[in-house]
Amino acid sequence: GAAQMQFRSMKSTDEAAVEQAARAAAVGLTPKEYEEATRAAANSYLATSGLHIGSDAPTAPAQRASFLPQLWGVDEVPAVGAEAAADSTRVLATLYEIGGPLTNVLSTSVAKQLPLIPHVGIRVHGYEYFYSDHIEARTVPVMEEMLGDRPQVTLDLGPATMGPDELQAVLDELEPSWEAKDYHVFDKNCVHFSLALADRITEGGAPRELMQGPLDVSERMLDSLPEWRRALGRRVMNEVTRLVVVSWGKASKEKKEKIADDLALDRGE
Repeated sequence: GAAQMQFRSMKSTDEAAVEQAARAAAVGLTPKEYEEATRAAANSYLATSGLHIGSDAPTAPAQRASFLPQLWGVDEVPAVGAEAAADSTRVLATLYEIGGPLTNVLSTSVAKQLPLIPHVGIRVHGYEYFYSDHIEARTVPVMEEMLGDRPQVTLDLGPATMGPDELQAVLDELEPSWEAKDYHVFDKNCVHFSLALADRITEGGAPRELMQGPLDVSERMLDSLPEWRRALGRRVMNEVTRLVVVSWGKASKEKKEKIADDLALDRGE
């Protein structure tokens, strides 16, 4: 599973606090100012471009999620348009809050309030694709059963630029770079994968202005660690890593397979 794999390669995580401090210094803003600027950019993107590529009117009520005010400076965003929602050739990206109570535990551990512990899935041609410690595919009903109760918002990224066969070829091409050996809790996780896949299968990819906040949850998770916590090095990294991996694990394996059995559906990879 992800946990064992992560602890086999702690070197990258040992250096993560130092790398993130450098990343923060390069911007010339305090972590708080940086977060405010990122939120303002997302908010202004929503005001000018909107959440969805498609312009058909939603029939569903607006999407609300606990993380929206901190992430994008809004309480709610429009639902996916009715036509897009019904069209399996549209590419939809769903951002989930999978941490639940662990989000606050992790926030305490890293000395900053995190908006969410993010998971992102890319849905097209009847499946949702995501990266755990390899590229996974699950049918849409299985994903809805599995993560349906989590706070979440879905973005319409527009029509897929390819059919199922070409999509499979793209996944086969990506696979060797997204295996267990490649997973990095901060710098190469499910959020990074969703952006890489969206770039390949849609005209414009996922909007960076909106995805920067979810990326920053991991890429800047350590930018506010007090010096004494940073000095604990590996111990803190292990604790942080474990919390992230456990969050996903809880949302994941047994539940997915049990649901697939209940629904008697294809179990995916």
